Amino acid sequence: MSRALTGRTEDLRSAVEAIQGSTHVAVLLLGDSGIGKSTLLEAVVEELQTTVTPVLIHGSPSLANVPYGVLGPFIVGLPVQDATSQLAVLRTFWSRLEEERGVTQKPLLLIVDDAHDLDESTAGILVELAAAGWAKLLVASATRPGLPEPLLQLWFEGIAERLDLRPLTQQQTAEILQHELGPQILPNVAEVLWEASEGNPLLLNGLIEDAKSDGSLLQRNGVWLLGRPLNSHGDRLTDVVRRQLLRRSPEERQALNLIALAEPVSRELIESTVGEVPVAALIEHELIRVTPSPHPQLRLWHSIYADTLRNLISPARSLQLRQSLLRLMDSELTSAEGLLRQVSWSLECGAEVDDRQLLRAAVLASRLYQDELARKAAALVKDPELQVAARTVTARTYFNTSDYAAARDILEADFAKGHSVAVLLTGTLMWASVLAALGHTPTDIMDRAGALLEAGERLARENPDDAEEILAATRERYATMHAMVFALAGENPDGAGTGTEAEPALPNPPANSPEAAFRLALKSELLLVQGKSEQSFAAVSEALDVAGSGHDDLYFLAEFLVARAAAPVIHGGDWEAAESLLARVAAGPGPNLITFGGGVHAARGIILLYQGKAAQALNTLSAALESLRLADPQQLFALASSMAFAAAAEVGAKDRAAAFLADYEAAPRAVSRYLRLLSQMAVTYGKARLGNYPGAVEELRALGRPDGDDSTAGVEFDSLAFCLALGDRDAALRLLELQPGLEGPRPAAICRYAAAIRTDLPADHLDAGKSCEDAELWGFAALAYDAAANGYRAAGDTLRERMAMSQRKRCLDRADSANGLEQEPETDALGLLTRRERDIVALAVRGLSDRQIAAELQVSIRTVEGHLYRSYAKLNVKGRDQLPGASPA
Repeated sequence: MSRALTGRTEDLRSAVEAIQGSTHVAVLLLGDSGIGKSTLLEAVVEELQTTVTPVLIHGSPSLANVPYGVLGPFIVGLPVQDATSQLAVLRTFWSRLEEERGVTQKPLLLIVDDAHDLDESTAGILVELAAAGWAKLLVASATRPGLPEPLLQLWFEGIAERLDLRPLTQQQTAEILQHELGPQILPNVAEVLWEASEGNPLLLNGLIEDAKSDGSLLQRNGVWLLGRPLNSHGDRLTDVVRRQLLRRSPEERQALNLIALAEPVSRELIESTVGEVPVAALIEHELIRVTPSPHPQLRLWHSIYADTLRNLISPARSLQLRQSLLRLMDSELTSAEGLLRQVSWSLECGAEVDDRQLLRAAVLASRLYQDELARKAAALVKDPELQVAARTVTARTYFNTSDYAAARDILEADFAKGHSVAVLLTGTLMWASVLAALGHTPTDIMDRAGALLEAGERLARENPDDAEEILAATRERYATMHAMVFALAGENPDGAGTGTEAEPALPNPPANSPEAAFRLALKSELLLVQGKSEQSFAAVSEALDVAGSGHDDLYFLAEFLVARAAAPVIHGGDWEAAESLLARVAAGPGPNLITFGGGVHAARGIILLYQGKAAQALNTLSAALESLRLADPQQLFALASSMAFAAAAEVGAKDRAAAFLADYEAAPRAVSRYLRLLSQMAVTYGKARLGNYPGAVEELRALGRPDGDDSTAGVEFDSLAFCLALGDRDAALRLLELQPGLEGPRPAAICRYAAAIRTDLPADHLDAGKSCEDAELWGFAALAYDAAANGYRAAGDTLRERMAMSQRKRCLDRADSANGLEQEPETDALGLLTRRERDIVALAVRGLSDRQIAAELQVSIRTVEGHLYRSYAKLNVKGRDQLPGASPA
């Protein structure tokens, strides 16, 4: 199947069936421009080519008002005086069609593309032929302006099948990408391309080809990913937009240019410039849309069209259009989008922009990850008082792409300098976060940050009238930095050796402030280390509520808190809450997803690994790593590479494991203490899985107790879970000691397995397997069922042994399946059978015939048959070949 037809198989089948059936005389395909109508027409014709005589008729805008204009090639022999006679045209046209059919001896199929450009007279002729049963129609038309009335009447009368082609879904977009690129594609690629194309196949194909050509869409280590935001002025997209413009009148083209350059722009303003008729025509053809508001505004229907169209307009023409609109526009722009568009437009055509507008636009652009525009606007700021803020914006764009050294160099030059408190505080939080990303300890950062307090005191002496406000502002900022760096590191500032007890900080930060959010984030991490995953999640959820918004220095605050919130729900095994959090990041704009998407996929890979789905985890984590190589604002690369190493070791992929281990060893350590410890555990576990690492269990246990006491129960649980997965049954006793203080379904299920290890009763192992299944921990469930089967085997209970082995196999199948639901879960029906029924079923599973069972148990054959019949009903099976553990015949 062609790329363009992927996702349209249902429509193809419906159209073919309607043409082949006897109920309908026509199939009408309707959809927006570029939705794939012509491609679907071709596919239907290809499907039917051996059974019909296809005749192509193509609507034309230039002939839309010429009666029978598009039928010209079929009626060339018609006398001029009969050219307006419907009967004469019909006879001549039919005569030509009969000639075509005479050659093939197959029914006629008239294929009409761009039927919205047909004249009414031609449409009437086609309807006459279809209604008379002389030919069937396959018609494609734009939804607006729509079909000519005669063709639409066929649908009203119920003798035409209408198929409205919808935009592609995100899943269909992913299928197209897999068809084009192969299976190894980072999931955010489909999300970004779907969002940019709005599900339009024509735009999607153009975006894919242009992105591959300019390197935005690239392949690294076999994984396709987006290295930067999509370019909207590649050759394919430009060609699409050019062809659209050729179909429009000069007035409509001018309106499109103005709207593309100024959107969102007042409808009244555009209509006063080009007139109402062109605007109405563009709205009708769905090239522009009107926002519903008291003051309607216009914008291009597809945002990608607007970007491409702007690149087609020369700077001189752009300046001319700008000047024509400026005389009519309001001088003050209120919307952020309007400001960005106006500043960008001004820069494109070389017009002067006020410094404050430039800075505001630069800040907004950096928030939206439009790094190129942000740097360009920031570089043009001339006011010395605003240049520090402009340089901070530039540093932020480097932070966006994980170039922390470049960001540090910019910020260091301005840190603790300035002749006003506003300038002095600018960029200070970004400076601290950059140093944390570069591996500096919280203590080191705060020692350096003392220069900010000294600068505040100097500024207060120079401005005695404002001294109190200056000192309060600098101390508040210092306190926020203090809370931030310790929250990022996940370390308690009151711990031994921190030297922070006497450092100034606000005792009670404002309720809704970054400092309050960071303090709650730190509280969350400390609770997680103690094993209180539910309380940890509650604390970080509160942090998300109090964080507020609009913090220029802390654009990553929300994502940091989401990442911090993901840690306790993944630790605790609340997969639904984890997916909800990750979807929150994935719902952001395309550039945001490119920057933070690697972290989202790393988290999903860790979930898969914890669930026992090592093969899927390996694919997800390896894809995440390629994204994190380009942008890693949360410093998750070391964690992801360690987990990828563990997954590769789990499935025996030694070469890939070696590569991931090298990645881990070369990467900066994770900023958070908990994640650093977790990374080390994953590496130790992976080395043990690869073999010849005898000290793995002792090393894991030591990592679980980094402080040598019981204060890190959550970390110790993680280490003991790894030990248990390695077969260390001695870990069970310590897990049971920790159990009262642990929270979440994952610790509960694993501790249930530990309890079964302690009793070593098969029934307890069976119950533990069910608990692990309920928690979607397929690996541990399989271990529990295996232990149950071994216990039943030792007891000579063949039936229970086989049922436990069947459940073990089901869990392993789920671990290997794409969604973990390879088959419907079976209930434990063993308790439904009587003892005699269990004995008979056990012998049947072993392959004995009814006569042999009767002889073995010294009962009649009829008794055996009756017990088996009732057992089948209770177990919901149809015969002995479906009994649990039975081999297929």
